[in-house]
Amino acid sequence: MAGRYGMSFAKELIEQGDYEAAVVAASRAIEEGDAGPEPLFDRATASELVEDFDAAVRDFEAAIEKNRAEKSLDPFLLDDAYFSALLAAARRDAERDAASGVARLERYRTVSPDGAHATDVRDWQKRLRGEMPSLLDKTKELDAV
Repeated sequence: MAGRYGMSFAKELIEQGDYEAAVVAASRAIEEGDAGPEPLFDRATASELVEDFDAAVRDFEAAIEKNRAEKSLDPFLLDDAYFSALLAAARRDAERDAASGVARLERYRTVSPDGAHATDVRDWQKRLRGEMPSLLDKTKELDAV
């Protein structure tokens, strides 16, 4: 299903902010036989935007695998999007149990062994275990003042 020239219908829906419809459109493209990494990437992106991080991570991982053969997506863009979704899922997991979040992040090394975020994974694992302060949590600095 095509949107504007060169853009999938799902990607167009993402741009319009209709993320749930984008998930449906990308799923339909996959069901109708689009076997490339693009509809998986679109669905993963939309899933992340509706905070369905588990679905986003699964689809980004599948898109990475397909992209290794087809090379139709920018590998850095795909890797960066995957890390973002994986980190969001890991942070959510760590709210219940730090070890779960740390384990979730470990998947990055398996899926993207040459990925750009290997150091980030190690640092975030430390943050999730409470061994390193998060640069995103400014409340700790405010409490100290």
